[in-house]
Amino acid sequence: MKFNYYYGGQAEMFSFFRVPRILFTAPEFKDLSNDAKLLYGLMLDRMSLSAANGWFDSQGRVYIYFTMNEVMEVLSCGHEKAIKLLAELDTKKGIGLIERIKQGQGRPTIIYVKQFTDTKLPDLPKQSLQNPVYPSSVRRESIFADFPKAETNYTDINYTNNSYTYPSIYPEPEAMDEIEERIELDILKEEYPYDDPESLVELMAEVEQCSTPTIRIGRQSIPTPSVQHRFRQLGREHIEYVLDSMRDTTSKIKNIKAYLLTALYNAPITIGPYYSAMVRSTA
Repeated sequence: MKFNYYYGGQAEMFSFFRVPRILFTAPEFKDLSNDAKLLYGLMLDRMSLSAANGWFDSQGRVYIYFTMNEVMEVLSCGHEKAIKLLAELDTKKGIGLIERIKQGQGRPTIIYVKQFTDTKLPDLPKQSLQNPVYPSSVRRESIFADFPKAETNYTDINYTNNSYTYPSIYPEPEAMDEIEERIELDILKEEYPYDDPESLVELMAEVEQCSTPTIRIGRQSIPTPSVQHRFRQLGREHIEYVLDSMRDTTSKIKNIKAYLLTALYNAPITIGPYYSAMVRSTA
């Protein structure tokens, strides 16, 4: 492949994952593999999304979900290496930069990402240490003040440079069960076996449990209650409409999650004209 040069400030147009420099410069972290350091940076990146969506425990600590399959996919590694990398970071077997709490019953493991600045690091220059973003004693309301625009909801269909690849949101099973019943998921799975209607259930549950003030749909920031009200109107016919529309789409979809959010939001008001036009075209 042949790549072009950067000119002026073009390099600033991209979003980046941030891996703390101290992990590479401090002797305390010299035995930590580079892949483990990268994984820690990815987990740090996910923290802001969890905080923006209200994922705090009873003590006000932010937590994330980062499944084994996600580690394998994002780092392009096998199962054994993913286990090794998580163990390197873990409090029980590794350096202690993350703490994993198993929930059981098929639910994903909760992960607390620890502050690397908590480690005793002698003779390190002050500028190497950054202030922790999420102190464990901070109140939930004060953390939300840092996220007024809710930019981490993946809802702008044209926002393709977002550094977040996987949401750290795992909807409550009860919410997903209610949605599955409402949209008649069993029937949809039979009608659309290759279109993964289950993924829409998780997306809908994520929206219905969102706690940020607004959600971006297309290029607009819409009050979250309004979006949630629209999503609760969705039934099986709307999901069929969205899936049928995707089949008819010939252009490349750059941000599939943003596309689906917009399509689901608009479904209750566009489904009628869509099928009316279809009937007229076949008459």
